[in-house]
Amino acid sequence: MNNKAFTLIELLGVIVILSLLLLVIVPNVTGSIKKGQEEADNDTKDSIVLGARNWLSDNKAKVTSSYTVKVSDMQNEGYLPNNIKLPSKGCSLDNASVTITVTNLSNGQKKYNYKYNPVNDCN
Repeated sequence: MNNKAFTLIELLGVIVILSLLLLVIVPNVTGSIKKGQEEADNDTKDSIVLGARNWLSDNKAKVTSSYTVKVSDMQNEGYLPNNIKLPSKGCSLDNASVTITVTNLSNGQKKYNYKYNPVNDCN
């Protein structure tokens, strides 16, 4: 008789161990993927706001109290690369915008606030 083969009990043991590993690994991997996508989305939005900050440094005369600058305008003027997409959904952010509001401080300086406005179908 050949004693070099696995028994049924040994094979079932391996299957049980692999199943337990999968029960632990799969939720962690999917959670990590989702967290990575959320971080990539936030980084993309932060890059758009940074583009608006750069745009403002060259266009302060246009912004007196509040101004909304579109991503497509920032792309056309070279402040952002073309074809920006939301990493998690792959939808274009060309129609997104950033609203810049000006607050006049008591010392005569101005404070600029930036609010990212997402695309309606790409939240």
